[in-house]
Amino acid sequence: MKTAVFSFPSGHAMVGLIFFSIVAYLIMKETKGNSLKWAMGIGFGCLILLIGVSRIAMKVHFPTDIIAGFALGAAYSLPLFKFLKSRVL
Repeated sequence: MKTAVFSFPSGHAMVGLIFFSIVAYLIMKETKGNSLKWAMGIGFGCLILLIGVSRIAMKVHFPTDIIAGFALGAAYSLPLFKFLKSRVL
């Protein structure tokens, strides 16, 4: 008998978005050049999207699971950005 697998939302997509967006934010705050900031933002954005695409390609999640994971990750990240902006940097 197969056990139920709960895959909604995608935890990998959610945690990947939170982690890499916070890392990108911290690196971009310390970076001086505007073009380098854009490159870092685009690079980390592509990495986050590749995490979602890889979960779909491996057929472990549906696209709706990934979208929900990204949405929850963004909802969790916004208060973290406000905290980092006011306390750390």
